[in-house]
Amino acid sequence: MAKWRLDEEEYHYKIYDSQNELVGYFQPDYGKIYPPEKEDEIIQEMLKQHDSIYGGLLYVPLLKLNLVNEDADYDLEHIMQNLDASLRRVRKWKECISAMPQIIFARARKSHSDPDMLSVLLSVKFDGPVKLGKDDILNALQPILDSFYEKYLL
Repeated sequence: MAKWRLDEEEYHYKIYDSQNELVGYFQPDYGKIYPPEKEDEIIQEMLKQHDSIYGGLLYVPLLKLNLVNEDADYDLEHIMQNLDASLRRVRKWKECISAMPQIIFARARKSHSDPDMLSVLLSVKFDGPVKLGKDDILNALQPILDSFYEKYLL
């Protein structure tokens, strides 16, 4: 089983695995903040007071395409093999996500750090209120992260 660690960075958290590799991000859902011009101040106060949240967005790698290299030509067989492997991986992700009632929706998007990587953005709803603190958030996310890890998705 992997041991997870969270690092707070501004208003989101970076998620690291046992090898200290960055495996994703978690953006708490701070709710509707009013007035909007005081958003930074209000979120800072929420973090300081360890207010409760009920979910957020989990952003993790979905798959590496192994097809986007501007200097390479690809054999058609190579492309077919990579696309088949990618399709199997996406199916595995879909199956895993479908079995988790705490995941409200999943959307794929191009990774912001690697043009050859797709990431998945997951809307997560916790079973109850979770305090804004690394340990509490990690405890709430751990079953999801463990499931992904057990299925070799992370």
